[in-house]
Formats: sequence, structure tokens, C-alpha cells
Amino acid sequence: MDSAPELLSFAAQVFDKYGGIAEQDDNHVMALLPPGLARSLNLPEEVQLGDGAVPLLYGSPVLDRLIQVATEEIPLIFGRIEVPYLKKGGFDQLIGQDIVFTNGQARVTGRADARTSYMVLICRYVALSDERKEGLVEVGTHEGTGAIIEDLETLWPEFRPGFYVPGKVPPHFSIHLERAVANAMQKARVLAEEKLTDFIKSMGRRLRRDVKNTREYYQALRKEMEASLSHHNLSEAQRHERIAKIEDLPGEMARKIEDLQQKYKIQVRLRPCAALRFLVNVVQIIVGIRLRKQTRTIHLTWNPISRRLDPLVCERCCETTRSVHAREEDSRILLLCPSCAQKQ
Repeated sequence: MDSAPELLSFAAQVFDKYGGIAEQDDNHVMALLPPGLARSLNLPEEVQLGDGAVPLLYGSPVLDRLIQVATEEIPLIFGRIEVPYLKKGGFDQLIGQDIVFTNGQARVTGRADARTSYMVLICRYVALSDERKEGLVEVGTHEGTGAIIEDLETLWPEFRPGFYVPGKVPPHFSIHLERAVANAMQKARVLAEEKLTDFIKSMGRRLRRDVKNTREYYQALRKEMEASLSHHNLSEAQRHERIAKIEDLPGEMARKIEDLQQKYKIQVRLRPCAALRFLVNVVQIIVGIRLRKQTRTIHLTWNPISRRLDPLVCERCCETTRSVHAREEDSRILLLCPSCAQKQ
């Protein structure tokens, strides 16, 4: 069978990207592959795809492995957002409006123009049960703190960002993204669960319906079989056999219900599939915090995209919060979310 030209082109691009050498003709691709790539694709190091050799077709195992290799590393796009205006004053009113300190005193002591980086992580979810449901969720986060930035994923296109070409990305982006990615994935799970609410309810309704029908079926079957025991044509052996089948009905029904529970069991997979990273000019607000005899200085960020202060991250559980509780611990001030502040 002839291989599709677009699939041959895709294969050649994958080979080239991951260290192979590929030459594409009208109906085949010749390639030399590095050992690691050849093992990942389960192909020889010297291979020809198409033209009577290894066919490359939609749904073929070779194409599936090529797609898996191509999507193991999520695509990253780097850009910059230029804003026409940075707020000059009035930050004191934002303390208590954008961020509330429920304990201790917080006072703005200074401001400075700065530059920071944000990320919009795009994740794909797939829910598998008797049916399949899939979709995308997007989460915005501050790369430095890991705070989730509300509506960043919908607001950034309004600023018409410029994008850096590969090899020309400036070195100002955050290097350590562990917390930002972890918090974004946790938020993505919550968003995916919200989008799957109707799907989960639908599978639950169908499970309850089928379980109810199964119970009713076995109840009716039991009554029918018990009524047949009085039939005068039944031999003693047949009667004992019928009684044994009646006694086995509860176990058979339980097995049928267990099969239904497995049928409607929902498995959800969530994985990142792309990320947009932006450099943004912001205002850094210097805030002094006093709690009894202890003092501490922190930096807040006024975000020109959302036009408000970015939230903080709890220093115990790393949850994003706009309600901050200051607590004195080991002669220092910790900034906690309401949930952690309630814990002893």
C-alpha cells in the first residue's frame, strides 16, 4: 500500500529533529537513525519507509511510535509582551483589595520597574469509560513564584505579543520551573474535573440504570425458577440442579454488577501538551510586614496583564492565595494560606 505523502514528510521531520539524516522522495523516505532513536521507534538504524518497504499508514504501529517520540517533549513558545503603561502609584489601596493580610501589618515602602516571566501551560485530558471524552485546559502561572494567575490564559492575546525565533531567546526566563509546573498541573486537574462533571454524572446514571436492570432481571429470574420447582414433571435430580442454580444466582448477579462497574469505571489521563512563556514588564512593590516584634520585607508584583497584584504562594503547602495569614515561627514571619493558618 502507498504511504501518504504527508506522513512521509512528518517522519522525515521527526528523524531530522532527533539526530537522524533523512532524504524524502515522492513515495518513500530513506533515513539513517542514531541508535537511541532507532530503539525508540523499533526500526533498524538504516531504514526506508514507503515504496514497498516499511509502509507508513494512518493507524500503523510505526506512525504511532513516531507520534509518541514527537510528542514526548512538549513544544515551547517564547515571547514578550510590551505594555503601554505601568502603574505609578496607588499600591497602598491594593493591599486589602487584591491581597488581604489577615494578621500583622503590611505597608508599601517602595516600587521599582522590573521584568518577570509568566507561563501558560496547555494540558490535554482524556477520560475513558464506556465512552471517551477529551479536551484541553489552560493555566497561567508566575514562573518565579508558582502562583496561579487568574485569567492569564485568556488575557494575553489582547496584548499582541512578539515571539522569539529559536536560538534567539534571551536568558531572562526562569530556569527552575518545578513549582510553577507542579502548581499548574494541580490547577489543570481541578479544571479538567470541572469539565468532566457532566461526563462523570452521565456514566454514573448509566451505571445505576444498568445495575437496577440487572437486579430486576435476576429477581424475576429467581421467582420464575422457584415457581418451576413445583412442576410435577421435574425429577429429583432436576429439582436439585434447579435449586443449585437458584442458590448461585446472587453470586452470578454480583459478578455481572462487578463487570458493569468495570465497564463504567472512569480513567482520566492528564498531560501537558504545549507551553507559552512570556517576558513581561511589571512593577515590583516592596512591602514591609510587622508582626509583634518581628519584621520582614517581601516583594509583590503588579501585573499589567491582569491589572492587579499577583497572588502569593503559601510558604507551607505552596497553594496560591490572596488571603495571607502572617505567623511567627522560629523568630521569623511565615506567610500562610487560610487552611495552613488554621493548623497548629
